[in-house]
This record gives sequence, structure tokens and C-alpha cells, in this order.
Amino acid sequence: MQDRFQSVLKEHAARYPAMTPQDYGKLAYQNVFGPEHLVQDTWQVGQRLREEWMTLPPSASGGPWAEPIGNGLCRLHLAGPWDPEAAALTAELFCRTAREHSGTPKELAERLDVLRDQPVPGMEEWLASYEAQGCPAVHHSEAFRAAYQPHYRVLAADYAHYFPALLAIRRLLAEKGRAVVAVDGRCGSGKSGLGKLLGRLFDCNVVHMDDFYLPIADRPENWTEIPGGNMDLSRFRQEVLLPARRGETVFYRPFDCRSQTLREAQPLPRRPLTVVEGSYSHHPELTGQYDLKLFLTCSREEQARRLQAREGAYYQTFLTCWIPAEERYLRSCGIEEADVLRLDTSTFFES
Repeated sequence: MQDRFQSVLKEHAARYPAMTPQDYGKLAYQNVFGPEHLVQDTWQVGQRLREEWMTLPPSASGGPWAEPIGNGLCRLHLAGPWDPEAAALTAELFCRTAREHSGTPKELAERLDVLRDQPVPGMEEWLASYEAQGCPAVHHSEAFRAAYQPHYRVLAADYAHYFPALLAIRRLLAEKGRAVVAVDGRCGSGKSGLGKLLGRLFDCNVVHMDDFYLPIADRPENWTEIPGGNMDLSRFRQEVLLPARRGETVFYRPFDCRSQTLREAQPLPRRPLTVVEGSYSHHPELTGQYDLKLFLTCSREEQARRLQAREGAYYQTFLTCWIPAEERYLRSCGIEEADVLRLDTSTFFES
């Protein structure tokens, strides 16, 4: 954790050369405690955010962007014109982060020890004064405010990184009341993790494409050469997509890889949102069945690192079988070039 904080300090020092010891102290405080000291009343959080967003400087453009501060947290920088949906989501996730994240004085003392070793003029004096005051919450220095005009909220890293996807889904539900969303992407890009996150944040059912493999005996002889040749897309459409789009209860039979059989049908209650997670969920045979398609990717190097850590000895099978088959599917079906919301997760997870 200390090594990661060292990296965060280096990144911020390069990005914000006008940082003073006080701003390093604020970074250390946020890294440990997140926003927990700022949330007493949810309504007030929303009101203050609205007032701040309405007064963003003209230089602010684009949309919110995430800046890691370590310890599973990010600064979500506010940007662009006033956006009621984005502001409401930011306030909600800010309050969630405050409830879910906590830190200790011991952790703060460890971060301050790291600051003590930084070659920053005036750091020793600032730390001595700060510790004498009992290490209270820290504000940005006037020099930092003048140089960078900071406007952000501290959120859990997943909330900040996936903010564009969360906002798109929130808007869909506000507009339509019901939606079916598909999360496709490369091995190791975070599809399952995003599925779990959406399951926590929304009133939704999450369906996994892994439950719709074809039994090996039923696959074409050249199935590895056919995009999605290992998938029972027809059963997936009939058991999940069509009833979900009609707002009906979904009954589907998960495939069991070990026995190569279908397990007993599992009912999914009617919910406003159905999330389909997994490779081949964007297959052309399923065109027109989704209200939103999310595509996750990551660099080759990061993919290799994640899969080696996750799969161990089985990683070689990914290299020789699953990754080539997946890339063939993506390339031949034009998945990345289709109408998708694309997120590169290469830098999303702390190593």
C-alpha cells in the first residue's frame, strides 16, 4: 500500500507542479479517509454539488473524468455544462463511498511518514504544524486553487472509472423505465466485475454468457473457427432476451461445464434492468435486442498480467485457444466498430 501511495504522489507531483505541502497532506488525508468526513446530509450533498457545478469555469469542458488517488479511491473531476443526471449520480455515488469507505489515524500516520521522505520544500515544517493540530481534514492551498481551479468529488475507484457506463444506464432507465444492457469485451478486461457492480448499484438481474455454452458434443467440428461457435445463442435469445425485453419473468437453464448438461431452470423476477455479461453477448445474431452495448478492453500487457494472476497454469489455454477465438470474433464481426460505449480498463485496477 505504501508503494502504491508513493506512485500516486509521483503522478500528482508531475501533473500538479504547483502543489504545496498542504496539498500533499490533503492527498494523504483523502487517500485514507475518502469523503467520509464530508457527508452528514444527502440532500445537502446534492445541493452543494449543484451549486458548484453551475459555477464551473469556462475552461471546463468534456465530461467528468477519474483521477486515481490510491486505496481504491478516485477524484471524479466535474466538467462540462450543468448536467442534472450526472450531478444526481455523482451525489449518490459520493454518499455511497462515504458509507462504504473508512480509514484510521494509524493509516494516516503511515501516509504522513511517506510525505516526510518527499523532497518538497517546507514539508517538515508543515507536517510538524499539522500533527500538532491533531491531523484534521485538509483543504487545498490557495496556490493550488489559483493554478488548477479544482472541482471534484472523491468516489470509490469503480464508481469513478465506470461513471460513463453508470450514467448511460441511469439515463436509459429514466427514459424507458426498462432496459436490457450487454457487457462484452476482451478476456481480463473486467466484464464480470462490472456485472457485479451493476448488480449492486441497480435493481437488476445479471445473466452470464458462460451459462450458455454449447455442449462439446453439439458444437460444429470446426467450432474454433466460427465466431461464437461454442455458444448456444438461440437458447440464450429464447430463454433470456425475448422475455426480458417483454418485461416478463425469465426462466433459464445454466450450462454446467463439468457434466456438459443443463441444470434446472432458474427464475429471474421481473426487474427494470437486465444486464448480460460476457464474451459473445454482442454477437450479430443478437442484433437489435439491446438498449445499450458496453465494450470493455485493455492493453495486451495488462491482459496478460491479469490472466496470469487469475488463471495460473490454465493461462496457456487462454493463449492458444480462448484469446485467438475471441479476437477472431471481434475482428470478423466488427464488434469494436459497432455502436458501443467503449471503456479501456487498462488503468482501472490497482496492482
